[in-house]
Parts: sequence; structure tokens; C-alpha cells
Amino acid sequence: MYYQIIIDDYIGDWWLGTDKQSIRRQLDRHKDEHVDVKISSLGGSLDDGLDIRQQFIDHGDVTAHLHGFVASAATVVAMGAKHIVMGKYALFLVHQCSNEVFEWGQMNATDLQTLIDRLQKNKEDNEKIDGVLAAMYASRCKNHSQEELLDLLKESKWLTAQEALDWGFIDEIAEDDVAPEMTNALARKFNAAGLPLTGLEIQPDSTAFGFHTVLESLKAIKDMLTPKNKLAACDDTSTKLAIMDKKFTNVASLLNLEAIAITDGSATLTADQLQAIEDRLNELQSQHQADADTIAERDKTISGLEAQVKNLQQAPADTTAKVDEASADNRPMNSKEMFNQIKDLI
Repeated sequence: MYYQIIIDDYIGDWWLGTDKQSIRRQLDRHKDEHVDVKISSLGGSLDDGLDIRQQFIDHGDVTAHLHGFVASAATVVAMGAKHIVMGKYALFLVHQCSNEVFEWGQMNATDLQTLIDRLQKNKEDNEKIDGVLAAMYASRCKNHSQEELLDLLKESKWLTAQEALDWGFIDEIAEDDVAPEMTNALARKFNAAGLPLTGLEIQPDSTAFGFHTVLESLKAIKDMLTPKNKLAACDDTSTKLAIMDKKFTNVASLLNLEAIAITDGSATLTADQLQAIEDRLNELQSQHQADADTIAERDKTISGLEAQVKNLQQAPADTTAKVDEASADNRPMNSKEMFNQIKDLI
């Protein structure tokens, strides 16, 4: 399907073209036209999200197509569409607003009270924003009150397409959808955004997929080059034209050949050449197993360290011992006293 606009990264980034100004320019190119927007994002700037939502409303003829993981500000953007379609295997999450809080330093009672007052105001501001968001979602979810939506924000849980439809967030479920995969890289993005993981099994990173792709390709080449019968392998009287094929350069390099001879779509290899391919496959499999063992050992070490951290967090802190001031016997010597100590040795 062709999408006039795609929002598939952090919302509010001008470099990625997902900020409110960039979306406005894209919508301006489709005035008085129907616009299909693909949304697959973990969220971003609420300011940009609210603005883009209003832009969709002002345009009037926008259909949002939700795929993969759609969360936070991305759901706000979607609420501006006239019609919302969610993929069968997509996941949808709304939550309370949040902001970064960093405080570090030595504080007296007055400083602490100032900090408490500032955090209390921060809390009240966030509660107001949560109320606005709940009201906005409730305007779409006609059968649920603002209070019910506020409770859902507090739960911060992933909804399936059917659950999102039942709530009223979306209008339609698309059956032709691909199930999303949770990779380590994506899981790190979830953690960075403060979003809960979905319970999906974390798949290997792309490097692991690359190895399997190479392995399967080599196996396929081996099967293709294996003679189908003795006649095809040994018929020296064939008058068919042999072509030196440059496509299989990696196989040729492995066999120390300039190129692979292809005769009428088939290739002939000796037993030694097949054994060389077999040995290389075994070597790759051994390497893969060694890598898997290393990863398993690393994960075991990480789990152990995480358990230690958890135990330390739960254990009571040691009592700080009082440090006595230096006595006359162990106080530092000045330069004159040091000289008197060593002058007889000079």
C-alpha cells in the first residue's frame, strides 16, 4: 500500500521528518486529497504529537494505519485521523505523561523543602496533562468515561488490536499484517523510553540472522552443485556449451577456482570440492556454536550481576563509622620535623 506520510521513528525529530513542521509541509502537498499515514513508533514529543493530531483533524481526510508497536505520542497522533486501521498483530499503548527529573547534591532542610515544592508542582502539572489526554482519548472512545481512560493510562499496558477496537481507539482491524518481532535493539529502545516490554520473546540481533542466511545460502549452493546422477556427473561426451559463471565467486574462491563452469544450467564438482564445501559448513557451524556458548555465558554473568545488584538494593546500608581526628602520635609531620628525622643519615 502507498502511504503519503510515514511516521516510523521518534516523533518530533526534524532530521527524521517527524516533527510538526515537517508533517505540516507534507500535508500541504496533499490539500483537498485523501491521505494515508503509516504509524509505527514508540512515541516522542507530546508537544509535536498534539500538534500533528490537530493537523490531521484540520486536513479532514486522513486514514491512520497502525503497525508494529504504537505507543505514547504516536497514539496521540493517530487520534487526529478520520479513520484508524490497526494491523492484526500490532500493539497499542497509552500511558501517563512523564518527564526527566535529575537532582544531585548536598541539601539542607531549606533546600530539600524547595525541591519538594518543585516536585509537587511538577506532579500537579503532569496530572493536568494526564487529565487532558484522558479527555482526548475519551472523545474517541465513546463508550468509556474520562475516568476510565485515566485508569487505563495508569495501567500503562499494551493492548492488542482487538482490545484497542473494543475500547474504541480504532475503527478497523487489518488482517494482512505481519507480526512484530522484539529484538535486543528494540528492547533497549523500550527501556530508554520507559515503556513496558510486551512479553514477546526477544529475537537474536541481525548478526545472528546474517550467519544463518550465509549458512543456508551455502547449503543451497551445495545442493545445486551436487550431481543429480552418475550420468550427469561423468558424461564426457557431452557437446553442450560450458559457461564460466561469475555469480558464484565466493564458492569459486573457496575451491581455489577462477570461476564455476556452468553447462546447460548445471555444474560438476569433484568429491574433493564437495568435501571442501562440507568442511567450510562444519567450520561455520562450529563457530556459530562457539558464539552461542559465549553469549549464553555472558547472559549467565549478567544475570548473576543483576541478582547481586538486587540483593545490594534490598540489603540495609552499613552504619557509617565516626572518623577520629588525628592524634598527636599519628598527625602528619611538617618539613622541619622530617628533616630532623633523616639529617643523621645524610
